[in-house]
Amino acid sequence: MGEVARAYQGCRERITEICRRLEEAEARAAVPACPGWTVHDVIAHLSGNLADAVAGRLEDAGTERRTAEQVVARRRLSLTEVLQEWNEHALVVEPLMDGAGDIAHQGVADAVSHEHDIRGALGVPGARDCDAVRIGLAFAAARLVESAAERGISLLVRTGDGWELGPHEAEVLLTGEPFELLRAITGRRSVEQLRALEWKGDCEIALPAFWWGPLHPADRPIHE
Repeated sequence: MGEVARAYQGCRERITEICRRLEEAEARAAVPACPGWTVHDVIAHLSGNLADAVAGRLEDAGTERRTAEQVVARRRLSLTEVLQEWNEHALVVEPLMDGAGDIAHQGVADAVSHEHDIRGALGVPGARDCDAVRIGLAFAAARLVESAAERGISLLVRTGDGWELGPHEAEVLLTGEPFELLRAITGRRSVEQLRALEWKGDCEIALPAFWWGPLHPADRPIHE
């Protein structure tokens, strides 16, 4: 398998290890980064993504309607059953990911985001410098830069070690460590927290870009 598949596999294996010993009551713990969802619901969504891929249901992947259907369809299953479903479908999907293009990168961004949603809910931080964070950030930063451009704003996103995405002569520059940038761009930080990031230029004109796709800034601060 290539780097995209290995990154997704790493997320899946880490999440499975974290969750496989949880009691059902623990599995019903609320996930602050995903309002209205429990740990069980997050796993249901991740498993549902691969089930949809195996069934060829990709046309509305990532939409609020589709994710809600994935969660509701698995609420009667135990966490163990949902984890088993996810891991079984992964044997089919993961070997194909590096040839699947942008949707596979989206899958990694989704998986690593939810890995850290679960870690935050259960108080088990870790894996913040994994390869999935980098791949997920590349996908999410591209969407943010596109969102800014659609609003007439040129935005450059840069990490502390020099990776960057966006026009070099951008009017607004956002700099940070990969994990923090990923969490900020994917709706895991409030507007107040976004303002507190490292900006060059007027951050206020760039903030509307954080409403992209189904994502938007968190309603309240999320601390991890």
